[in-house]
Amino acid sequence: MQLISRTGAESRPWPELMPDRRPVLVVPAAPTRLPVVDDGWADRDSAGPELATRPVPAWSAVLDDDDRLVIHRPGGVIWFDGRIAAGREWRRAIRTHRSLLLITGPFTSVLDFQHAAAAGRLSLLTTAARLAAST
Repeated sequence: MQLISRTGAESRPWPELMPDRRPVLVVPAAPTRLPVVDDGWADRDSAGPELATRPVPAWSAVLDDDDRLVIHRPGGVIWFDGRIAAGREWRRAIRTHRSLLLITGPFTSVLDFQHAAAAGRLSLLTTAARLAAST
């Protein structure tokens, strides 16, 4: 994954695409968005090759026409609710793959993401994802 977004410099989540065009949301650390292992989060050592293609049950993500993304964790609790810089290609990837890889860890911007990744300190989770029906 090549980090191309400028929105990450503002400590806000930013969308990316994997080389195979699967959608990714890179989410800087926040006290309200902690990765809980029992909820299905994996790290570098526990993530298998199916991680990016097999959504964790009880998680869901919906992106509306105004680029508002709502992600629910098990129990229906909101894990993330906010606007992201979702372009047409990223929306198309959500529609095609119907899943979203979430990446989080101890970083606050795109500038320190690579250090967290190199240290193996990222947490990963794939959720089912869809575009909201247009009204």
